[in-house]
Amino acid sequence: MSQAKRFWLSLVLVFGALRLADVANAVSGLWVVPAHLSPEALGAVPPLSAFGAFLALPMGAVAVVFSRQLCAYATAGDGLRARGLLRDALAAATLLFLAALGAAALALPWLRDTLRVERSWDVFLAVAYGLLSALVPLFTAALQALRRFGAIAASNLLSAPSRLVFLLFCLPALGLSGYFLGQIVAFLVLIAVACWAMRSLLFGPGRCPVLAWRDDARPIARYAGKVALSTLVGFIPVLAVSFVIRARLPGTESGAFYLVSRFSEIAAYCGNTVALVLFPFAVAARTRGESSARLHDGAFLATLLGGAALAALFWFLLPLLFPLIPGYAAYVPHARLAAYLTLVTACNVAVATHFSHAQARDDFRYLAYFIPLSLLSAAALWLFASGSLLRVLHILFACALAQLLCVGAERLLTHERIAP
Repeated sequence: MSQAKRFWLSLVLVFGALRLADVANAVSGLWVVPAHLSPEALGAVPPLSAFGAFLALPMGAVAVVFSRQLCAYATAGDGLRARGLLRDALAAATLLFLAALGAAALALPWLRDTLRVERSWDVFLAVAYGLLSALVPLFTAALQALRRFGAIAASNLLSAPSRLVFLLFCLPALGLSGYFLGQIVAFLVLIAVACWAMRSLLFGPGRCPVLAWRDDARPIARYAGKVALSTLVGFIPVLAVSFVIRARLPGTESGAFYLVSRFSEIAAYCGNTVALVLFPFAVAARTRGESSARLHDGAFLATLLGGAALAALFWFLLPLLFPLIPGYAAYVPHARLAAYLTLVTACNVAVATHFSHAQARDDFRYLAYFIPLSLLSAAALWLFASGSLLRVLHILFACALAQLLCVGAERLLTHERIAP
């Protein structure tokens, strides 16, 4: 079977399973959570999650580097070095997780006051959730690199219902803490399924030497530095918008951002699935000295056009749907903002698909425009976004469109150079 057919079949398998899981996630995020949390509490969710994700940035960078190198070893048939890398990466991620959790404990009073959250426990659980959200991709990356797409599908099909059941029981009693505990339970289920799926690699026969990958340490370190820079720069606008939404918008509008972002994340789920499958195929193609340009173009267009179609659907559907849903009355004027944010998300995820393909092939030319545009986006949000959710979305759309145009220009100028 050709690589293109394997890619699209794997994508259909993972996409179908994740979309089934999204049904449970949608019920959790769009009905169960808004029914039990006030607009003020809802508005605290995005910035609390963003701070946890910020502390977990080192783990996010480790996951990308690890996935690429593990895929290269697996493609070359080097099982011992693959096992050594997997064990060492999990050990490093555990240490980073504990260090970031300690840093979060020190920052609790400042976070509680800045984000207007009453209980420190809510903040601590939010940070733990954010850290786990970066730790989980390490396990997903291992399954991705080994092309265990069936295990990825199974882990998501089990974790989403677990989250829903936990939220139904805990949200009424625990409020915001119950929300983050539900997310943590889902992540623990994902980790358990991933460890079971990789048990033969983790505990299989054959002695694995200590630091079996040390001969590749220098190229890995160079690659890790570029990934870390890209990850850090990309998170700056995310952090800016999270704190602007919480600190500079009224409580109703910050709650509305939570709600409309749950709809827009559907476009991100679809696009991230494409990038999840594309990455190991691009790494394997580069390892074999082949081009993955056709896979790149198909994935990029599918992500962008699929997200744009979803935004168009939301534009017509959500103004009719919001008045019918209990607890949504205060957010009816914001219904079409969900379509607007979905379009922004579609552009961003298409750009992220291009970046993921570039990282798989160790091609970081995109940093030349990604760094200045990300810094400009954060500055614009901080200086001009106060007082209006619509103004925030205008800035986000302008920055997303600028990045999309830069990706298009880069692709045209390097049409032949995208091959090895």
